[in-house]
Amino acid sequence: MSSLGAIGSARTVLRRVGRAAIVQTYEVGLMASLAVTAPLHLVGERYDPAVGAPVHTPGASTARPVLLVHGFGGTKSSWSFLARALTAGGLTVDAITYSPFGTSVEQLADRLAVAVENLLSQTGADKVHLVGHSLGGVVIAQAVASGRLTGRVDTVVTLGAPFGGSPWANLLPFGAIVSALRQGSPLLRRLASAQVPDGIRWMAFTATLDTIVPGGRSVPPHTGVEIVTVGGVGHLGMLLSPYVVGRIVAALSAHA
Repeated sequence: MSSLGAIGSARTVLRRVGRAAIVQTYEVGLMASLAVTAPLHLVGERYDPAVGAPVHTPGASTARPVLLVHGFGGTKSSWSFLARALTAGGLTVDAITYSPFGTSVEQLADRLAVAVENLLSQTGADKVHLVGHSLGGVVIAQAVASGRLTGRVDTVVTLGAPFGGSPWANLLPFGAIVSALRQGSPLLRRLASAQVPDGIRWMAFTATLDTIVPGGRSVPPHTGVEIVTVGGVGHLGMLLSPYVVGRIVAALSAHA
């Protein structure tokens, strides 16, 4: 290789490393923001005007609504960007919130099933679309696998959901939720062997710079899943990615 070629290759590598460093710095800032807001959320399940009570859009009464499930330590405000885009697209949007402590994935899945029934009752729709980030995606998968949502779900969208476990879960030695998110846990093995009911579409987003759920760990093991790989963002950055939000809005609007 010529000296000019070597210099060009080195510059390419440096640009990629620099871009990854910028993304990771941004992710650290987002995680710090979550760390600040999480104690408020854990104390009182505070109301968030961005996604409070179900947001109805004129003409959306017969459309299938969207129910959002945030991740570990998140709040309803985690969905602000996506919720506004979905509402602008004519869809009814609601979100559940929860504390990840003192509970289990199974209990959260039961709560989700109840929330689905309540939303269907309020809107008169026959099915819902479910969107989950990180832990929220695992909660959705458990609710679907339990059979409580049979015939009630049109589309499942997961973003960075740790179906293959998260290495960060090994650093936290407490809690049923954390234990369930370790690679090879009984829950994750059970979900891997569960069949997705007929009639449910599944779209899974995985980010190339995700250090919380790296590599293919966010890809469900089921056949027929549409996998969308997103470059240039990390675990939390997916929530603010115009590309990710645009793909979700397009997919759910097409099946409203």
